Amino acid sequence: MSYLLRFLILFLFSVSSVFSEELKLQESNINFIAIHPFKTVNGKCFGTTVSPMTLTQGPNGLQIPKLIKIEIPISQIKSGDENRDEHIIESLGYPTISNISFISTSVTAKENEWTITGNLTVKGKTKTIKSVATIQKEGQETALSGKFQVLMSDFDVERPSLLFATAKDEVTIEYKFVLKP
Repeated sequence: MSYLLRFLILFLFSVSSVFSEELKLQESNINFIAIHPFKTVNGKCFGTTVSPMTLTQGPNGLQIPKLIKIEIPISQIKSGDENRDEHIIESLGYPTISNISFISTSVTAKENEWTITGNLTVKGKTKTIKSVATIQKEGQETALSGKFQVLMSDFDVERPSLLFATAKDEVTIEYKFVLKP
């Protein structure tokens, strides 16, 4: 009896590994949108580090990681205008503070979505945020994408102003992570 039980357990483990594959992070895109009465600013965050770099795709979908960590170097935030970039970087506390960070506290799955909750730290202030990430599989690529909003005032970030007009407090953060075998 124990031989049969061991055989079944070994068989189940070998079958499950046949239907799973390792997916590696190939692209990470994090963008922001800030609205000023005179201009909508679309910015990009370069040099982002994401952990984990590899996830497993199994028969039940994409494996949920225990922890997600994201670091954005403030000096690598670009909006397409060097003068504006200098102001953005300065308002985020650079060079005293060099990164914006996110660390998840929970990730739950429902069909092709993950609800991700975690702590976002900007300019030394930490706030809990929640975002719903959509998982899309197209050919060999699996993409996680979503967005959320933050308020500059929650992080003591000075809202830019020009000619007595001040930018909206709300900033939209959009993200997309592409994984491939």
